[in-house]
Amino acid sequence: MANRAVLAVMAILALAPRPARAQDNRTDALMAKTAAYVARFVGQFSNVVAEETLVQETTIPRRKRTMRSDFLLVRYPGDTLWQAFRDVAEVDGKPVRDKEERLTRLFLEPASSAVRRARELQEAGARYNLLDIGTLNNPLLVMAFLQDLYRERFRFDLAGRDRKLGPTVRQVQFQEWKVPSIIKGNGNLDILTRGLVWVEEDTGRVVRTELRIGSRSSPVSIITEFAFDDELGINVPVTMRDWYPDGTGEIRGVATYGRFRRFQVTTTEEVR
Repeated sequence: MANRAVLAVMAILALAPRPARAQDNRTDALMAKTAAYVARFVGQFSNVVAEETLVQETTIPRRKRTMRSDFLLVRYPGDTLWQAFRDVAEVDGKPVRDKEERLTRLFLEPASSAVRRARELQEAGARYNLLDIGTLNNPLLVMAFLQDLYRERFRFDLAGRDRKLGPTVRQVQFQEWKVPSIIKGNGNLDILTRGLVWVEEDTGRVVRTELRIGSRSSPVSIITEFAFDDELGINVPVTMRDWYPDGTGEIRGVATYGRFRRFQVTTTEEVR
């Protein structure tokens, strides 16, 4: 599967006019509040680097791999185009690149070429996955769907409260209905996504997301947990659990995130 969302402004801009939706005012109000929070998230999380440790396991054959990567959003001043990507630094304890040099070059390049370079790094990192899952294992993918840009492609329905995650946390079900779909399968096949979002009703802050793709009985599943970061003032991803059944075996991944720091390059090309 190829991930075409990657939190970026793409060909979605050329879609047909929006149809009327039969969705209640409470749902619309909450999703508008959530979209506003996601917009703030993008502004505050852009160019923040997180250290990701991802452990993958397959059942048939039994294999295990540990990858350490930089995970970040890239957006340049005055540019609306931005995307999330992972730059793999280490596989099973063995370094695969000079991370600071590569990130520094990325931020020093012009915006257009840097975005292209970021995608190349993302695709290169995907080759280290135990199975071909493309760049689907993105902890922020559902956050992209909650942006104003993509929101009209989905049907949202309020579900129950989840007080284990917070006194005002509400579950929201989402279902993509519009084609061409954001995520494509082999042969450019439309793949409609669905899942759940856990949102604080009073703030619109996202505390958990779950993406489901494929069959109802055994779908691909990607669950991201968020926690509040005092320095950034937003909820940041802290864990991602993903599962990909293939009929004979499966691949499971558990990613953890930490050491959040803002990436800046000075005129002397020093990383701080």
